[in-house]
Amino acid sequence: HTMGPTVSMPELNVLAEFGIVFLLFTVGLNFSLPQLNALRGQILGLGTGQVVFTTCVVGGIAWLAGLPGAAAFVMGAVFAQSSTTIIASLLTEQGEDNSQHGRLGLAMSVFQDVTAVPFLVIIPVLGLSISAYVLAGTLGWALAKAVFACALVFFAGRWLLRPLFHLVAEHRSGEMFTLSVLLVALLAAWTTNSLGLSLAFGGFLVGMMLGETEFRHQVESSIRPFRDVLLGLFFIGIGMRFNPAAIPPIWYWAILGALLILASKTLIVTAMVRKTGVDSVTAWRTGLLLSVGGEFGLALIAIALDSGAIDMQLGQIAITSVLLSMIAGALLIRFNGVIANGLAKKPRSETPAIPVLQDPTQSQVVLGGYGRVGHTVAVLLHSKGVPFIAFDTDPK
Repeated sequence: HTMGPTVSMPELNVLAEFGIVFLLFTVGLNFSLPQLNALRGQILGLGTGQVVFTTCVVGGIAWLAGLPGAAAFVMGAVFAQSSTTIIASLLTEQGEDNSQHGRLGLAMSVFQDVTAVPFLVIIPVLGLSISAYVLAGTLGWALAKAVFACALVFFAGRWLLRPLFHLVAEHRSGEMFTLSVLLVALLAAWTTNSLGLSLAFGGFLVGMMLGETEFRHQVESSIRPFRDVLLGLFFIGIGMRFNPAAIPPIWYWAILGALLILASKTLIVTAMVRKTGVDSVTAWRTGLLLSVGGEFGLALIAIALDSGAIDMQLGQIAITSVLLSMIAGALLIRFNGVIANGLAKKPRSETPAIPVLQDPTQSQVVLGGYGRVGHTVAVLLHSKGVPFIAFDTDPK
């Protein structure tokens, strides 16, 4: 949309979509089934509730503003997402990643990434020009195929992935291991795509299965370079959809959209966290952390545009709103302590950010390598009752 060399969008979009595949793949690595079961309490309820309430509130406002039901739902889903990358980096930079609001906000943000997966199934169906009755049937069929894909990848992962990666690891070849990870991720994406579902859905499922194996950390380090490069192409693709010439007629809608993202998520998260018994300052700080827009929102916009669920003008408004909220949200995160104390009407000195330190009884010694020397060190640690965890390239 600007002066300069042009690039073929269809080919770039295909490559960019694999960036989303590997992004969901790494999210799945950190959310294996046992971990999801362990999070079924506070974080599961808060994370799911925040996404559901934000989607309903924003979608309802968009519908009352005159948008069709499908487009209103897409806007609600997009606005419900937060950027885990921005939240994590700013919390670490500010030394708040181990505080109560930092741990709570980051956990909810990561769980948001998981809740984006159902939207990958639903949004493409909403772009079909069919009656409500047929749409309900099509959506039900899509969800049934999603359940089948989950079962297929689940059983394949349980019975095939661990033996496969044990066999690959025995060769002690980093290149072979990386190629195996890429092959498995692409096969899973192809499987879900063959069922009429998104490529990213398959990436998430197989990532979750690999997250249950002892190779999780090595898989994540192997896939990261490919994910980063392809995600770069994804954001380039988003930028190519952004038309600066279209901003003047819609700037007020974009600003209203950004304000809606920031206000709705801050208020909803604060109220939900406060209901769990957390003090008001921590609740406000958690709400401010999650106010920022997210990269998954941009991914959902791209999917909605490709499927026809929203038109290009609404897509421009949504993209601009999310980008503005990411900029403004970063400032809110930067000064979350001052803002939260002002909103809670408490002086800052009364509510210091006390880090939640890890229980020393749960700390472990990390052994890099479990050969002759590593084994000797492990025996000494075991004799002294010191817990440890060892990493080695030899699966035996």
